[in-house]
Amino acid sequence: MFVSKRAAGLYILLCLIFFHITAATFASLGVVLPAMIAELQWSWTQAGFGFTALALFTGLFSPVAAESLKKLGLRGNYAAGGAAMAAGFFLLGAAAALPAYLVATSLLGAGFALLANVPSTYVIAQTVSARRRNFFIGAYLAAGGAGGVAGPLMAHSLLEGGEDWRLYWRLAALLMLMLVAAFLFFADSRFLGGREARNAGAQTPEDDPRADRAAPHDWTLKEALCAPGFYLIGAALMAAYFCGVSVSSWAVTHLTGLGLSAGFASAMLSLHAASNALARAAGGVAVKRFRARYLLISGLAAEAVGMIALSFAYDSNIAVIFALFEGYAFGMILFATTVLAIEYFGIKNSPAILGAMNLFATVAMLGPVLTGLTGDAFGSFSPIFIIYGTGAGLLALLALFVHNPNETIPSRKQG
Repeated sequence: MFVSKRAAGLYILLCLIFFHITAATFASLGVVLPAMIAELQWSWTQAGFGFTALALFTGLFSPVAAESLKKLGLRGNYAAGGAAMAAGFFLLGAAAALPAYLVATSLLGAGFALLANVPSTYVIAQTVSARRRNFFIGAYLAAGGAGGVAGPLMAHSLLEGGEDWRLYWRLAALLMLMLVAAFLFFADSRFLGGREARNAGAQTPEDDPRADRAAPHDWTLKEALCAPGFYLIGAALMAAYFCGVSVSSWAVTHLTGLGLSAGFASAMLSLHAASNALARAAGGVAVKRFRARYLLISGLAAEAVGMIALSFAYDSNIAVIFALFEGYAFGMILFATTVLAIEYFGIKNSPAILGAMNLFATVAMLGPVLTGLTGDAFGSFSPIFIIYGTGAGLLALLALFVHNPNETIPSRKQG
């Protein structure tokens, strides 16, 4: 299963780090912001730039994570990411003006990219047997999804208990430092290309029919850029984040505008987050029976259903359909694209390839802006949600015709 007990400890810490950084950034920033705005006298527009900086720097630093892992090594990359995250949290806790807030959220975005699934997927692939690789990737991604569920609850409980919002960010910084320190203890250079890593990757689909699929030849980033599958995966990530960020920003406002209560609308976001987390874990099991491409298609189709349901969620039952389908869509697309990147292009250069694919997600920062402009122009968010759902549906149809490049190019060198 794992190449050693040390590798098992490393995996647990990767999951805890992903849980924490998801819980304390994208998931809970919106919960803490009202208290920050009230004290610092910002407008909602000014505060919204923090989300933009967080999303933008997460996308921009995704390719940097691949280079950082190669240049700094395992310990160096995670030390840099942990330092950026801790600095961002401490600066948020000390923020007294808008520039400090924006610098802090930029640091959090950069640190998130250095610590999240671009480098971690590679480390997991190097330390887990091929037969169980996709299961543990799914479980790792589910840990991040669980952070999305827990983060708002933790932030709300602390603030409702009368604690200062600055304490929340300082606690997040301290926990970040503790987790990274533990990770550095378990980290070992042998996990990245040494004997243990080679033993972990020694099983192939040919040797063991139960092994998770990986490309028979490690593609370079330059080669991957010529494959249609690369752009399908990138477009799927862009669609998922476009919808996901827009939902996080405007779903409660939209649902209450359609006549549902604020409490019910908030509950739908929690249901959405739970469905997201469960989908990531379920993907690690389902991929044993279904090709990852079909799981991606199911995610894109669910995206279409979820966003169109959100458009017409005048009834609570339709709102539940939105939460379940859109949550499933985000989680399954994130899982399936990660697995497909390895299945199509191999493990060796997966950090660089996944990092380049994640650049597509930077476009998602336009989602909340376009959604807000639509609401201002039409008095409703429904038109843009229909467009998002239709786009996801078209991508699902396109995915039916984009196959594994290793199967469609018979002359490709076999490793």
